[in-house]
Amino acid sequence: MIDDGAQGGDAGALGLEGLLEWTHARYVARTTATPLRTTAARLDEAHGAILAKALTSPYDEPFADAAAHDGYAVCGEGPWQVVDLAHDVALSQHFAMRVRTLQVLPGHTDAVLARGRGVVDVRDDGTEVLTARDPLTDLPERYARPELGTGIVRQGQIRSAGTELIPAHSIVTPGVLALAAAAGLDTVDVIAPPAVGTLVLGSTLLTNGPPRDGRVRDALGWTIPALLGSLGARANPPLRAPDTHDLLLAEIDDASVDMLVVTGSTSPGGDNILRTALRDIGAHWLIDGISMTPGAQTLLVRLPDGRLLLGLPGDPVAALAGLITLAAPLIAGLRGAALSAPNESAAGDDSTRLVPSRAILTAATPAPDYDDDTTLVPVRLSATDLPAHSAGDTFATALPADGPARLNGWASADAVAVIPPGAGQAGDTVPVLDLLGRPAST
Repeated sequence: MIDDGAQGGDAGALGLEGLLEWTHARYVARTTATPLRTTAARLDEAHGAILAKALTSPYDEPFADAAAHDGYAVCGEGPWQVVDLAHDVALSQHFAMRVRTLQVLPGHTDAVLARGRGVVDVRDDGTEVLTARDPLTDLPERYARPELGTGIVRQGQIRSAGTELIPAHSIVTPGVLALAAAAGLDTVDVIAPPAVGTLVLGSTLLTNGPPRDGRVRDALGWTIPALLGSLGARANPPLRAPDTHDLLLAEIDDASVDMLVVTGSTSPGGDNILRTALRDIGAHWLIDGISMTPGAQTLLVRLPDGRLLLGLPGDPVAALAGLITLAAPLIAGLRGAALSAPNESAAGDDSTRLVPSRAILTAATPAPDYDDDTTLVPVRLSATDLPAHSAGDTFATALPADGPARLNGWASADAVAVIPPGAGQAGDTVPVLDLLGRPAST
């Protein structure tokens, strides 16, 4: 529910009143999360961030007159004595200097004679003398010389200072870092990546070993930061807290993050400490439940200080569905990035492999909890051609909800199929997200 006026009233804070349709919830998350502050990031910390403004050349290129090709910088008429000069020493009449492509030229250079257009003779005293070839006979001719200014790239001829190299809002890739370093930059202006914390509620959860003594392993503490980090957030290690109202309030207040993800205690009811705590601090409700199976009890609020809090159900499958639904649009909004998956994964991580925008179901998917629910289903993708379908169609096969905490299908999936209300039969074409909750690039 979008509650523009309530500051944590009972209906908004404690009940799933007016659940949002799945695409509406994604829209709310994307438009609620706005880009963070701009900061100057060192090159060693800028990778993966979004450029806040265009990367521009800090100087003219070349920054002084330079050689257009390998050869000889010459001054005056030939023949020329070949010498080696310091970079700040000018040529004198009848002297030449070997130069490489785009090497800055010594002062008084009249032209650059291409390497193949001259002949160097070595005299008995070791002096090297350069003679240009006649352009008609191709023979060495003492009166031959290149035309004035030929073979020279003038200062700023390639690009002048301030020329755009990489446009604003581009991702800082390794190639961008290399370009920035080559241009002589030490920092780049980026949109600060969001810092995100994870708070796992539940005094009965175990942090190591198998389930025992009526307690189960925490399946989300390390999962959530990993997924958020893959989306470009700076994800802090998880914190764990018992289901205690005062401790929860203290943790929320103490979290120095742009967004806090809390797992557990999102179900409706007056004894729910997360909802009660959010009501007590006057949180502004943005999403109070989503018409989806699983993960209906996912919530999103803005805290009084402006930070976002994403509440996920304690059940691991429901939490994954809520995370895949809202994390990608939230992190994209905070980063100022596109929601869609990039064309390729810079890290080569299988979790960010490209998936198609839509796929054809090979069999019926599990029924939703309610007829108007959108269902998220982990699927295996294949490109097997079947009769009555075009070559290259992608097919999706739903994976079973089995294994520890019913997570086997999610662990084995290639992608997540988004089954709209009324769909889910074999042959239906449905939207597909990657395993981070992003649609394919368009």
